[in-house]
Amino acid sequence: MKLVQSMNDASKPVTQDTGTSLQACFVNEQDWDEMLAPFVDVLHEQTQIFNAHRWQGDCLERIAFYQNGKLVAAAAVMLKHLPLLKSGLAVTKWGPLWRRADKKPDPQILKLALEHLVDLYAHQRGYIFSVFPFADPDFADIAEETYQACGFEAGESLTSPNRYFVNCQHSEADARASLLQKWRYNLKKAEKNNLTVRELKGAEGFEAFMPLYEAMLNRKNFHDASAIDTLEALSVTKEAYLQPDYVMVEKEGEPVACAVIDMSGDRAVYLYGATSDRALPLKAGYVMHWAIMKLLLKNPRIDWYDLGGADESSPLHQFKRSFVGKEGKIAITPPYYHYTATLKSKILCKLLYFIRRYQGVIRYNLHGFRVRLMERLGLGAHGQ
Repeated sequence: MKLVQSMNDASKPVTQDTGTSLQACFVNEQDWDEMLAPFVDVLHEQTQIFNAHRWQGDCLERIAFYQNGKLVAAAAVMLKHLPLLKSGLAVTKWGPLWRRADKKPDPQILKLALEHLVDLYAHQRGYIFSVFPFADPDFADIAEETYQACGFEAGESLTSPNRYFVNCQHSEADARASLLQKWRYNLKKAEKNNLTVRELKGAEGFEAFMPLYEAMLNRKNFHDASAIDTLEALSVTKEAYLQPDYVMVEKEGEPVACAVIDMSGDRAVYLYGATSDRALPLKAGYVMHWAIMKLLLKNPRIDWYDLGGADESSPLHQFKRSFVGKEGKIAITPPYYHYTATLKSKILCKLLYFIRRYQGVIRYNLHGFRVRLMERLGLGAHGQ
């Protein structure tokens, strides 16, 4: 298979399809996000609106795959050139996309797309090709088996790989009955605190959320390594399916908790949350997450509510485990998977990811040192 050589070429097949293979082409950035709407496995890390704020334009390539003239898979690939080593990294995070809403999932599509990506980036261009998979309660095992069948090697795993999923394919009564007893008890107590809930979208949601979020960071001296800088663009993108929902909890008109929820695919993802110092005694988190569940239960596209991860030693673990309840699942985030075509690239791969891992540890420890120093000097986390 050959790809269109120019990133300015239109997004359409470049050869005739045989029915069993895939055709591929690069896609313009203007067309990409609209193209992804049919995929139920779409997540922000595969979109142009998200990546445009995280990567320079020439470091991102977008490839669409067609079968019988129909779009069946897609992958955004981030590139890191290492010219002195005549190599580099090609990474697709939470891709490729291969499950359409109007088509039964076919792992062969994923396999064919991966084979083409490996050929293009590892064999033709000499890159280390890495896939960063996400936890999935339904398809993670299939995806891992496919990576291995395509010659990928498992690499690094997350320190806390558990991810918590609440089942959204229930009635409201059944969803509430699924909650573990302690979560249900705390929800009842929270519901007596006269909290109100508002659902917001777009710029209105973003502008309501950010003051609460920034105040929380200052209060907790929190090391924020998130992609919060993408949130404003996502909130106002012209692709409505990518705009997150904001669920705001208030006490007598004062915001006490707010969540940002992505509902672009078949699972809703808890992107960001913010609370005031009144949230804990009011148990506002229980009201907020239950309001989110009621919203999701009305959406037939949503199968799961992805709460994210938590260290098992953290109080968040018990909160999320109890919310997952009897009908939810705790899925394991797969390790990174790497494909290298030569011994040189295999050695380079191990070295680069070793450095990457310890850079994160060093940054985290430096932030902790800075916070402690500022507290001793009485300056606060931001030197004020």
